[in-house]
Amino acid sequence: MKALRKRFLVILTVAMGILSLIGGVIVSNLVPRELFLWYLGIPLFYYAMGLAFGEILRRINKETNAKLLNIYLILKVSKIIFTVILMILYIVLIDEYDRVFVITIGIFYMAYLILESKFYFDFEKSLKRKKTNEKLKE
Repeated sequence: MKALRKRFLVILTVAMGILSLIGGVIVSNLVPRELFLWYLGIPLFYYAMGLAFGEILRRINKETNAKLLNIYLILKVSKIIFTVILMILYIVLIDEYDRVFVITIGIFYMAYLILESKFYFDFEKSLKRKKTNEKLKE
């Protein structure tokens, strides 16, 4: 389980770093004023969210699948809520609706969603493998 978590953190760090650099170049050329300062917070926001959700999954009891499914759903909904809160803060503090910001946050959201889904799939597979190995030992 430790190896899976470590691999997720490495992949998350590399992917967010690459996306941040590519997105930073594109955003600074499109909208060089206010958005670029806010842009730096988007990858940090999703990176911190990835670290927090990885830690939550590490600490939960992995014995009951129904409870695990509920936790997955809660994490997905909370990610959407936090993203909407970030977008509302931007709109309120900057006082204008900026399509570039919304598109940028949408791209990071989709990238994070893909990484997170792959991690959860691998996480479930490793739990299933662990349970199978325990049954074979009995």
